[in-house]
Amino acid sequence: MLTAGHQGPQRSPTASSCPYARLVTGDPSTWDMTTAFRRLRERAPVQQVVLPGELVAWLITDAAHARQALTDTRLAHDMRRLPDPRQGFGGRRYPDDLFSAQGRHLLNSDGPDHHRLRKVLAPLLSRTAAKRWKPFIARTCAGLLDTMAAAVAPPDLVADYARPLALRTTATILGIPDAAQQQLSSLTRATVRAGHPDDSTVRRQRSELFGLWARIISDKRRKPGDDLLTRLTLAHGQGHLSAEELVSVAWGLFSGGVSPTTTLIASGAIEILRDPELRDAVRSEATASRLIEELLRITSPFPASVWRFALADVPLGDTAIPQGAVALIALAAANRDPAVHPEPDTARLNRQRGHLSFGLGPHYCPGAPLARLQASTALTALFRRFPGLRLAVPETSLRRQGVLIESGYEQVPVHTSSNATEAEA
Repeated sequence: MLTAGHQGPQRSPTASSCPYARLVTGDPSTWDMTTAFRRLRERAPVQQVVLPGELVAWLITDAAHARQALTDTRLAHDMRRLPDPRQGFGGRRYPDDLFSAQGRHLLNSDGPDHHRLRKVLAPLLSRTAAKRWKPFIARTCAGLLDTMAAAVAPPDLVADYARPLALRTTATILGIPDAAQQQLSSLTRATVRAGHPDDSTVRRQRSELFGLWARIISDKRRKPGDDLLTRLTLAHGQGHLSAEELVSVAWGLFSGGVSPTTTLIASGAIEILRDPELRDAVRSEATASRLIEELLRITSPFPASVWRFALADVPLGDTAIPQGAVALIALAAANRDPAVHPEPDTARLNRQRGHLSFGLGPHYCPGAPLARLQASTALTALFRRFPGLRLAVPETSLRRQGVLIESGYEQVPVHTSSNATEAEA
């Protein structure tokens, strides 16, 4: 493991002798993120931990320091801004480093570059722009629910509802042709959730993914449409985006539009299944939007922010993240900080907004309005259509994929009112 100090990289203790706590222990698919973050926060709100891939990084787990870190410009998204090129990841690659190490986009840029990229996207992802997609989202939900109702075997909330909704919505907004959507989705999931980035299979998948994006964008130049990819290609032609930024921003929007929304819908549904009062709340237009905010807080589709790199010593409370160090802000932990959210594990509709699931400051997620709209529409439609919805397996048998970038359920089989009787007969 390598960390960086003021005089360049310095070797840290080996994994066997490392004095820091491991973030993930045991099987990652059953890792109890909430408990792990709570214990770390109780130990110290800002501390060094060992991450998957044997990287020692600073982890921030309380709300006050998370808010401070999210808006501190000394914690940069772009590792290339570090004065010593050997800093950052110490010249190595780690699982979950993709959004920092690959391409040029919103998640690994700062300052004027980030502002320029965001300015291109802002009018295309605003609340007003998102509202125009509400009829499409509602129709897509209805069609998917019809298929679920007709299923003989218990349908899967992930594969049969949340993911296809997020995929179709994101692909339609971007202007991705139907024939490319499944391949793009599969390659994106494989690349984002891959193991070590230097593995030959991972490199091949990454090459296939960006090759596919190059072909999609080339076709879009020849056949423009009323979609986001066309707007991006026009912006490139006008000099607002480089060729690398065009591809990077496109795949970042696709990945950021599909995976977190899938996680929010599936995880949100499970939270609702636990509490009859939440079923009533999600079916009512008067309370559905407040419930979605609580589900965003509790489920935290992004467990941690993307990597930050300390350009200088950054004081946080009684400690300081040293220049050159790698830092992560645990959004899921901050969202359950009892100092800010009493009874943090309970959904309460009368809470004041204040979660950090979409970040804070200049890097606040530009897709937030669309994510809220999809989750609200999807969960309201789901529980109106199937008021007796319930899990088809014990909740303890559900497994997750991903750790830091996302932590979504692999499968969530359910009984709807139409197939439960057949399954139990």
